[in-house]
Amino acid sequence: MPQDVAADDVLCAGSFQGSKCIVVASTFNGITQTLAFCQPGMKSWHVCDGLPIAGPKDFAFYQGKLYVLLRFLARLHAFELEEGDHGVVVSRVEHCVIEGLHDHHIQHIGKLSCNIVVWRDNLLLIVRRYDTTGNGFPRPNRELHQVQVFVLDFSTNPCGLTEIHNFDGDCVFVDSCGCNSFPASLYDGAEGDRFYFVDQYSKYDVNSFDPSYDTFVYTVRNGRTRPLATELSPDNFGAPNGNLDVPLLLLTSK
Repeated sequence: MPQDVAADDVLCAGSFQGSKCIVVASTFNGITQTLAFCQPGMKSWHVCDGLPIAGPKDFAFYQGKLYVLLRFLARLHAFELEEGDHGVVVSRVEHCVIEGLHDHHIQHIGKLSCNIVVWRDNLLLIVRRYDTTGNGFPRPNRELHQVQVFVLDFSTNPCGLTEIHNFDGDCVFVDSCGCNSFPASLYDGAEGDRFYFVDQYSKYDVNSFDPSYDTFVYTVRNGRTRPLATELSPDNFGAPNGNLDVPLLLLTSK
C-alpha cells in the first residue's frame, strides 16, 4: 500500500458519511510486516509496524476487536481498537492461545491452512490439514487429509474449541483474500452446510510463476469433499500470459 494514499481515496466520503466503518490493510515488504487502519474522515493511515504476524493472514472483526490469524501457523492475535485524536488507533495486541489446537486436534504430520470467519455471532476457525509426505517434484505432493470447523470460545484462557458438524443451512465461501458466511438461499446453486474453497496456496516454484490452488466443496454434516464444477486454471480463465493470480469468489444476491 503506498504511503501517500489517503483514507479518503479508499473510502467514498459520500457513501460512508458518518460511518464508523474501519478498513484494515496488510502489506509485506521483504521481512517487514505492516498493518494499517483508516476510517472515513481520516486523512492518513494509522500504521503499525514490527508486529509478530509475519506471513499470509486472515482477518475478522468480532465483538469490537480485529482478529488476525496467521494462516499457515494457526496463530491468532486480537487487536483492540479505539478512537484517537486523528481517528482509529490500536491500543492493545493480545496473542490468543488456543487450547489443545496443536496438541490434540492437529496431531498428524502435514501442512496447515487455516481461516477465520464470523457466523451467527460466533467466530469460527476453519482448519485444513494436508499430507505432504509424498515425493512429488518440483513441489511435494499435497493431499487433503482433513477439514475441521471449530467455534472459538473466548470466555476461557486459553480459549476453547468446540467442533461443529451442522451449519443450519448456511454456507461459507473461502478464497485467497478471506471468508464470508451466508444463507445458502441467497445464491443460485449454493447448498447449505457447505464450505466452498477457492484458495491459492503457492505462487512461485523454482524462481518461476506457477500458482497452485485448492478448489473443492466440503460438507460439514458428513465430512465429505468433492471437486468444484469448474476447474480453476490459468488457461480455463483466459488469464494474460497463461497466469492466474489471486482467485476470488464474487457474490451477487438474487
